Amino acid sequence: MGNLVVIVISAAILVWLWWKADRPLAAILTLAYLLRLLVLYVDIYHLVPNPFTGSDTEEFDIATLAFLNGDGPIKTSYTYVLAVFYRIFGDWGRFMSQFFNVLLSFGSVLLLNWAMCVVRVSRRIRLFGLALLAIMPATVCLSGVLLREAWIQFFVMLSVAAFVYWYVKGSLWAVPVAMAAIVLAMLMHVGCVGIMVVLMIGFLVCRTWKTVGVRTYLITAGMAVVFLLPLLLFPQLFIYKISQAAATGNALDVVPVVAGSTYLLWMQKLGVGVRLLLSPVRMFYLLFSPLPFEWRELSDVVVFCVDSLFYIVLTVMMFLRPLLGKTVQLKRFLIYAVLVVTLIFSIGTSNAGTAVRHRAKFLPVMVLAAAVSMQERREDVRPKFSSYFRKGARRAG
Repeated sequence: MGNLVVIVISAAILVWLWWKADRPLAAILTLAYLLRLLVLYVDIYHLVPNPFTGSDTEEFDIATLAFLNGDGPIKTSYTYVLAVFYRIFGDWGRFMSQFFNVLLSFGSVLLLNWAMCVVRVSRRIRLFGLALLAIMPATVCLSGVLLREAWIQFFVMLSVAAFVYWYVKGSLWAVPVAMAAIVLAMLMHVGCVGIMVVLMIGFLVCRTWKTVGVRTYLITAGMAVVFLLPLLLFPQLFIYKISQAAATGNALDVVPVVAGSTYLLWMQKLGVGVRLLLSPVRMFYLLFSPLPFEWRELSDVVVFCVDSLFYIVLTVMMFLRPLLGKTVQLKRFLIYAVLVVTLIFSIGTSNAGTAVRHRAKFLPVMVLAAAVSMQERREDVRPKFSSYFRKGARRAG
């Protein structure tokens, strides 16, 4: 049953892509989808070990089955999601859960394309950004497995894309969409609260291309109250790992440390004030580790070359080029979002493997910020979602 569902949905997606998009765009999106689908089958049939997952995928599977059998308590919100898939699809539950992650990861690519079209990034830079997200090894390897990274990446990108749409079009419906999406991301990792704070401030202080007046203030305040209620009423769903760290007395190493890839362990002996002052160092390590002066084995060199280098390029692109007048505020808040979420995730991370997985969660936002910073001209786009894939779009760029 599962394979039939995958064939039908995949065929529909590919037909839609090649019907709506011009050839270069369709080729990039097709590659992105097929790579993520390949990871699903490689993981399900254990063809090749996945270097970015560790034992977490099997632990989620075991925890979900234990919960469904009444042998253990539920620990994270992601286990709730998996339990729903396992109940509905039975023996195909794990397969369909991972296929859902494939769709979410591919959805992040589509949302990135849409956001770049809305802000009128030039076609050449847009295709480069999409190609980068399509083939990034860590993001691809984390897309079709039993992990929550694809969920977080999708809803983080959805919230930022809604903010971009509000900024450009002045559409008020984008405000609740952005707030709801980031709450769904926070269900899987409370560290995404940093993006929520930045977006709320952005909704309140940004001057959009189309001014919407006091209604934005009222809607933003109302949505903040509504979407923060789940965090207040069901805190354990959001802060399980933080409470786990508090119980063990180790707030810095919430994520298990893997021997051979650790960094900055000497910071644990410092006072809280000193560690806060040194937080930019932790942020630097989260974005770019494993760094050359801490390589211990060949895998560190490989990860740096296929992952860290791309983040270095994106960071340079974000700060390299000046912007046209209308996009200065947007660029500023995109960079704020990246910096704040990097700061939050860096606090609980002390090994390169976990850093790779954490930064993959907000990679599309970094690509969008870099693309906005590097844009050279604007395209004439239409407001409908499907228009961003029309074959005639290639003549506009």
